[in-house]
Amino acid sequence: RFPIHGETPLSITFSSTVMHFHFIFFVSLQIALVINRSITIAFRPNRKLTPSLFPHGHITHQIRGGALENADDDGDDEGGETTTSTSQDTSRTMYNKQATNWVRTEPRCLSDFTGRPVVFGMLEEELGKDNTDKIVLDVGCGEGYCARKVIELGAAKVVGSDISREMINSAKITSEGDDRFRYYVCPVGQLIQGLNEQVDDIGIESPEGGFDLAMAVFLFNYLTTNDMENAIVQVYQALKSGGSFVFSVPHPSMIFCHDKGAVFRLDSEGEGYYSSRNKKILGQISTIDGTKLNIMSVHKTVGDYINAINAAGFQIVDIQEAGVTDEHLALHPEFFSSVQDRPLHLVFKLKKP
Repeated sequence: RFPIHGETPLSITFSSTVMHFHFIFFVSLQIALVINRSITIAFRPNRKLTPSLFPHGHITHQIRGGALENADDDGDDEGGETTTSTSQDTSRTMYNKQATNWVRTEPRCLSDFTGRPVVFGMLEEELGKDNTDKIVLDVGCGEGYCARKVIELGAAKVVGSDISREMINSAKITSEGDDRFRYYVCPVGQLIQGLNEQVDDIGIESPEGGFDLAMAVFLFNYLTTNDMENAIVQVYQALKSGGSFVFSVPHPSMIFCHDKGAVFRLDSEGEGYYSSRNKKILGQISTIDGTKLNIMSVHKTVGDYINAINAAGFQIVDIQEAGVTDEHLALHPEFFSSVQDRPLHLVFKLKKP
């Protein structure tokens, strides 16, 4: 296990690959601890990380060989392949082409089993509070799978935005005119502007401070660091005081997962953890019926996420590393075994003070 804050690490024993994954995550979080020694973090056997609060401040990378210590303002780094426009254009084109492949009414792709249930669990905790109707903002809603699930969990209304017109069309068709869903096409960088333009249709008084909860499920891996920071600030503006924001991303250590036969892989062979920051990396994730879906990850470090969260003003309530469980292996060992014992996703739960 990793040491709890204040303890001295005695020994860490993993297979060489898993040790590499977790060492990076461990180092990044230990740097965060150095910023403010009053933080208490508890690591539990289910790989769940519960910090009481991360301090406002920045984590800088000072590992020998790291190509970048401070990102440029435009979010692009030496050695990267992507710019703000090309990463979002790529995601728009990718999802316009394969929108119908993503439509489902039950868990189908790998992350429906391993990542999204963690997101839903965090949201369900908030939806059950106060016995009041909750309005949820779904940023990067895709074809509406997560929006529909959140309605099942008790949300009164979900407002979803996505850069892909075909995904939004699929979401509208699947919701079948249900008034609890509102969908519109909008790049994440224009989130507040788009909400203002749609305010009459959405049915809220003001987009700023108008939402109880927000979620962004596997959105930020399509954005540069700079774009992600801007998006998180706009989500902060959209939430009411005390509102929660839950988002999921591929685990940054997935850059080392490029096995050809794995059901979740990136075309990242030879890429470095720090030197590949903001580099656009393509990959695939499989469905349980064998369909391969194209994905993209604009690589970020753990520190990039922590810094963006702190800069926006959010408090971190919970972080979980999600992956394959024993239950998954019992359900379908052939499907899940290629990515077992790996941290596949990071899921953050944040609160606006």
